[in-house]
Amino acid sequence: MKPDRLESFVNENRHEFDRMEPSDRMWEAISKQLDEQPKQQIRKFSWMRVAVIVAVIAMVPAIWYELNRSEQNRTVKAVLADPEVRELMEAEAFYAQEVSGKLEEIQKCYKVYPELKMEIEGDLNELERMYLSLKNDLKENVSNKEVIEAMIENNRYRMKLVEDVLEQINC
Repeated sequence: MKPDRLESFVNENRHEFDRMEPSDRMWEAISKQLDEQPKQQIRKFSWMRVAVIVAVIAMVPAIWYELNRSEQNRTVKAVLADPEVRELMEAEAFYAQEVSGKLEEIQKCYKVYPELKMEIEGDLNELERMYLSLKNDLKENVSNKEVIEAMIENNRYRMKLVEDVLEQINC
């Protein structure tokens, strides 16, 4: 292997490099700097260690959150892939909007029929509790058709309740 140009230059001119020696003061200054440098490196190293530990501690919750979020996304995608669950979600949105609109009309009549408020809201709250119970059952078994049908039927009862009240009060 052919030596490179720098190595050849150093070998040819070695006597020029060895000719000059540093003074004693220069060696003392260098010696002082050598004594100081390890202390500074230790400080830097300890600060870097603390910074790395803090960064790792800060990243652990973020990683945990991301892992949980990705698991939830997979669950949501699996649920949305089920046509019955999609139908339930659509029905839930439809009935919630309809019942809410009709309930606003009924609430306008509370001044004329004050006893109506307790009766209607009591019935709606009972249906809501039943619906939440069904929703919990659905979480345990997502593909349970009977639970999905019961939830849709619950929404229909709510709708029928507010429609019947509106027919009767004519406010």
